[in-house]
Amino acid sequence: MLNDVLLELFTGFLKQPYGASLIVKGKPGSGKTTFALELIDSIRNVSPAFYVSTRFSNEPLKAKFPWLSEISSSSKERVRGKDDMNEVFRENFNKLEKMIEEGRVSRSFAFTGEPGLVLNIQEILPELELLYRFISENINKSPVVVIDSIEALAEKYDLDPGLLFSVIQKDLVENSGANIILIMESDKEISLDYYADGVVRMSFGISKNFLIRTVTIEKLRGVSIGSNPVYLYSLENGRFHSFSRDNITYPAQRIKNIKKPDEKQFEVSLGTESLSKLLSTGTDKIPLGSVIMIHRETPSNFVDSYVNLLKNNLIKISAMNGRGIVDVTSSNYESSRIFVNCFDPEWLKHYITLERTDKTSPFIINIGGKSMLEDIPKDVLEYYLTSSKRPYMYIFSTDFLRFTYGDSFFGDLSTVINSVRPSGIIMIIADDEEYKKIYHYASFAVHVNDINGYVMMNSNTSDLYLASIEKDTDKWPDIKLSEVV
Repeated sequence: MLNDVLLELFTGFLKQPYGASLIVKGKPGSGKTTFALELIDSIRNVSPAFYVSTRFSNEPLKAKFPWLSEISSSSKERVRGKDDMNEVFRENFNKLEKMIEEGRVSRSFAFTGEPGLVLNIQEILPELELLYRFISENINKSPVVVIDSIEALAEKYDLDPGLLFSVIQKDLVENSGANIILIMESDKEISLDYYADGVVRMSFGISKNFLIRTVTIEKLRGVSIGSNPVYLYSLENGRFHSFSRDNITYPAQRIKNIKKPDEKQFEVSLGTESLSKLLSTGTDKIPLGSVIMIHRETPSNFVDSYVNLLKNNLIKISAMNGRGIVDVTSSNYESSRIFVNCFDPEWLKHYITLERTDKTSPFIINIGGKSMLEDIPKDVLEYYLTSSKRPYMYIFSTDFLRFTYGDSFFGDLSTVINSVRPSGIIMIIADDEEYKKIYHYASFAVHVNDINGYVMMNSNTSDLYLASIEKDTDKWPDIKLSEVV
């Protein structure tokens, strides 16, 4: 899989000039096998790969990864004999073979980290016979092997998983230069974590009534994992996909691509096409007179940056089409600075802000801060918007209103909404406390949350989307929504 931030990180780990062992652990259903196979898929064109399976059937996996038949131990002929395996290191194989013959090995064997041993490859562990043969055939080619799972393989032959790991680590990783991915059916910390070169834990849980899947990198020798080792991922359509944390940046030059004017007078585009996944209209357009509420459910800088982008996209598409915008938000200063750098000066004539200032400007409404009804009566708004087309965009944020007017804004807001909605649409950016008091005003609501530094959006209790950034030809950022499953 291409363009997956987490798979790229682990691909770099496996491409280091020496063998490495990676433990992938987690409870059943967390997607460990899918992750391991996606990782193999990303490197199998440059590194030989082999999959040792203890599953009853690999057919469901083959439906998603058709190439699995070519590299699976279950589909290979088990050739007896070991005289052609001259390249692979097998000292620990031989040690354990002797211990087995003497009856000194069982599952009660305690793993101490001492050099491991391995089994009678002729009769006792045919899976490892194939594994050693594969490594021998691909010595010095950085082969990659997935063992799924090491506990099941050890249990099948009544052996201690630590002993099996020790053998593989010493023979195949440290002395033969192979890369081994070991899947484990537990997400708890174990002694093997210390000896492995990399450890990743996959888990899932319920957050705000949604299933959230997380990958935590606990160790990855030789690779920088950054300041936040926790990633969100999805198993949509049975494939692994991790999500990146995107910084929002705006272009340093003016936008050149002018959108064809939208002449419709009874609906308004919000400027973010992916919102069609959240709105009951099935598009990013909402009818004249609608109130769309952007609910900042959990406060964070990440949430603020994405909410501001939603607002800026609405302003951008409206200004390009000559429609009037009234910005009554705490971020209007930041938006103004962006628009001065990116917008044609003609577009800015349609952008009006409300500020507590003495500045005189045809694009700033000076307010006193005593009452919303006194500061922004309908006739004043109409006066400032006379050179712009309808429908107009009225954008409010509850943090600005509370800071300016205190709790009195709650009563006035309803009056203001009812007076302006016949001429346009209203966007209200509401923090959690205020949202609970005014949500009944909303025709549409989008909830925005921060989970481990990822911004999530939803409009109902059944579908959750992760927000990421994609840029157009002018390098203007837009929001892309990917379903989290």
